[in-house]
Amino acid sequence: MDKYETLEAWAKIVIERWENRISDLDAIDSGKLLDSFKHRVILDANGDTEKITFTFAYYGRFVELGVGKYVPAGTDSSRKKKPWYTKVFFGQVNQLARIMSEKYGQQATGHIVENIK
Repeated sequence: MDKYETLEAWAKIVIERWENRISDLDAIDSGKLLDSFKHRVILDANGDTEKITFTFAYYGRFVELGVGKYVPAGTDSSRKKKPWYTKVFFGQVNQLARIMSEKYGQQATGHIVENIK
């Protein structure tokens, strides 16, 4: 699996985990948030070696924080936080770091062994 395929597969897993978390938290209203998830993998983007962008309906962040229309941040309300984004995303970033370090660590070792011969 090349770098693009690895990043593409990872991005799809992130979105799948977000969707599952939203369902687990019963944070689905009209389904618009679930339908809004998109990702894009860009290799060699303006000096970055790779870049993954995620987009989704903006109100999803308000769902995460338990705020929204008529309920500003830091206000007591009956709305509960539904943390679907942050924990999942950063957990998956750590997984990606582990996957990439294993994958490219093995490649680097192979190149070193080949060049020593």
